[in-house]
Amino acid sequence: MSELLEGSQYLIKSKKTGLYLTGKPNPNRDEHGTVELQPLREGEERTSQLWELRQGNAQGRFMLRNMQRRQSYLHPIGHSGDASTRLEEFIYEEDHADSYMWELVKETAPDGDAWKLKLVVGGHWLNIAWHSDQPGAEAEVWNDPSDTHAYRLWQLERVPEAASGVELPLTFSVPEEFQSLDLLGSAEENTNRLLEQLGQLDPPPSQEELAHAVLAQQTMFEMLTAAGAVYAGVLLAKTPGDAPPEQQRLSSAMLTVVARPSELNNEETVDRLARTLGAIHPEAEVGVSRIPTGRVVLLTQESKVEEPVNLLANGGQPTVVRQLHVFVPIPGRLAMADFSLSTENIAEWDHYVEILAGVCNTIAFT
Repeated sequence: MSELLEGSQYLIKSKKTGLYLTGKPNPNRDEHGTVELQPLREGEERTSQLWELRQGNAQGRFMLRNMQRRQSYLHPIGHSGDASTRLEEFIYEEDHADSYMWELVKETAPDGDAWKLKLVVGGHWLNIAWHSDQPGAEAEVWNDPSDTHAYRLWQLERVPEAASGVELPLTFSVPEEFQSLDLLGSAEENTNRLLEQLGQLDPPPSQEELAHAVLAQQTMFEMLTAAGAVYAGVLLAKTPGDAPPEQQRLSSAMLTVVARPSELNNEETVDRLARTLGAIHPEAEVGVSRIPTGRVVLLTQESKVEEPVNLLANGGQPTVVRQLHVFVPIPGRLAMADFSLSTENIAEWDHYVEILAGVCNTIAFT
């Protein structure tokens, strides 16, 4: 890997020891945890070893956010820039912004690229405390003498961007009109982004609509992350101006991609899944279709929502939500990708179906 990609997740491995930088929450203090070196973990436990590369406050400077606690960053204890300062993961504080910043310096060797991580405050290098080769060794910032230079070389192994540790071996494209929800971001970050987007609408939503939108998005965020979503995006729609006044309102459509388990590999699961869904949801339309990657299962259903959770429409009045699922089998895995679009704007349903079909036609397995 020759270039680092902002927003991507990385495993940070010591080139000398083969151990990985691991965040470890402190049970006594919610705002910070320790950082140590551990062997590679698997499953959900691995999230403590994933670090997201985020652009800092200057060119070439980055913050490293821990994916287990999504508001914490790699940071020296006590904001100290002195040599031999231990590292922790700490909730971001604007007053100490520079102490969260790292310069990543590439070193190219015959056996592959390695990176040195220099702390902006103090200009010292990320190192292994006491040069321990054993799991549990702590990280520090230190001016290494030349004979321990190898302990400050790190390999950054990129991990595909995913939510809740979920990975799908595929790519797809979404129209730029969709506003993506950052499933790895904090509630505050997502709320600020949503308010900025809604503030650009003409006319702007009322204060009541804004408050409802924030609550609705957080509700959806919690449900989606719990379900293993890897993408969520919202398309804002406005009723045509020539519609009757009582029908003029803002509405939205939500597109999600969720990883789901499957009983069988590849297309073998398609017919069985279609029969099962038809039996479970007799009121729904269930069928089998084909996209460029192969056969898929389609499910269309409507549900009456007594208290609607629409990003822009006020709750209180029952409404009907229509949803279309496209279940895409994953080759070589007991898993599938569930591409789903839902909306209360039934009048524009055919248009939304075309949008989802266009997204599915861009799917490519990696």
